[in-house]
Amino acid sequence: LLVLGDKALPTEMSLNYTPFLINTKASSSGYHTFYYIDLRGVSIGRKRLNLPSKLFSFDTKGNGGTIIDSGTTFTIFNEEFYKNITAAFSSQIGFRRASEVEARTGMRLCYNVSGVDHVLLPDFAFHFKGGSDMVLPVANYFSYFVSFDSICLTM
Repeated sequence: LLVLGDKALPTEMSLNYTPFLINTKASSSGYHTFYYIDLRGVSIGRKRLNLPSKLFSFDTKGNGGTIIDSGTTFTIFNEEFYKNITAAFSSQIGFRRASEVEARTGMRLCYNVSGVDHVLLPDFAFHFKGGSDMVLPVANYFSYFVSFDSICLTM
C-alpha cells in the first residue's frame, strides 16, 4: 500500500509508515526532487544483515540515502551494500553457481537450476523507520533465464 499525503491516511486502519525525507545537504537542487525514504535495514531470508548505518544515510555532501524510483528497472546499491547482499544470498542458496551465465549476461550472482521443479529462494525485505517492512516478490530480485536454465540476481 502506498499512501501519499496526510489527508489520504485512512483513520480506521492501523498502519506503519515511513515519511519521505528531503536531502537538504545536496548542493544541487535536482536532488530535492527525489523521493528519499528512511531505510534502516535489510533482511535476506530470516537474517537481518549487520550493515553500517552510513550505508543508509546522507553524507556531508548529500550523497547517499535511499531513493524510491518507480521508473528504474533494477535496484541499484552502492558497492559495499551490494557485496553484503550478495554474500547473504550466496550463503543461503544451495544451487551450483553458473559462472558461464554470469560471464554472458553480466549478472554477478547466477545459479543453475536445471532439473529443479520448484526453486525456493530466500525472502528479501527492506526495513524502514517507523517499523514498516517491505518483503519483495522473488520476481523482483531474481530472474529466470530459460535459455540458460538459470536464475540470476537482478540488482
